[in-house]
Amino acid sequence: MKPARTCSTAMLFLGMVLVTVAGMSSAATASKPQTDKHSVATRPDISGTWERTPDDWFGENPDDPVHPGGPMDLKAPYAAEYVELKKKEAVANEAGTPIATTSSKCLPEGMPTMMAALFPIQIIRDDKQVIILGEYLQQVRRILLNQPMPPTDTLDPLYQGHSRGYWEGDTLVVETQRVRTDVRFYDVPHGPAMKITERIRLRGPDHLENQVLIEDPQVLNTPYRFTFEYKRSNYAIQEYVCENNQIVIDSEGKASLSLE
Repeated sequence: MKPARTCSTAMLFLGMVLVTVAGMSSAATASKPQTDKHSVATRPDISGTWERTPDDWFGENPDDPVHPGGPMDLKAPYAAEYVELKKKEAVANEAGTPIATTSSKCLPEGMPTMMAALFPIQIIRDDKQVIILGEYLQQVRRILLNQPMPPTDTLDPLYQGHSRGYWEGDTLVVETQRVRTDVRFYDVPHGPAMKITERIRLRGPDHLENQVLIEDPQVLNTPYRFTFEYKRSNYAIQEYVCENNQIVIDSEGKASLSLE
């Protein structure tokens, strides 16, 4: 005969109490309002199309925009090389044979110039990544969320670099490394160890702010800080294909237009 299963009155009472307490706890948790600023529900919607603001952000010449954070504190010999380059550019422009640029070579702008948005940019996001589309040359930048940055020596240099991000309250914090060293930021070079940190957040329904910090121990004496401001736009991003069949670049790097 199988032994009979017995349960004392005290044990039954204790079980009823535990079930009741668990039910009350679950109900309280379910009814508690969501206050976590890091939750998906409370993250601001930064998606959409954005244009730089104010309209004259580039200064007097859109082909030679001012540095957004003022002059960069360059180390030697980069400071002298930059001054010499600007003189050379001025002479070439006056002669009608400007020095070839990324644009005339039909190459991507790269980071962080892409975020300067000379042409509009579009942001698309979900819980795993933020995609930024640049109209100019149909550039694509991918920010992977909540993933550690791999060791830099395992990353191939890219025009847009490798970006990892996470939400800190209402701010998207993004770190970018391993931007190709042939990419220039307003004619300023950078070293292989350059790191870009961005803090992107809405300042209003139609106002996006991107606080940028560039750290580069090879080129900069001090970290370079600036802010890109954007306004929301109804503009639809278009296809921009660079058909570089009329630009001739000579041995000195000067560009001219072929009419043949």
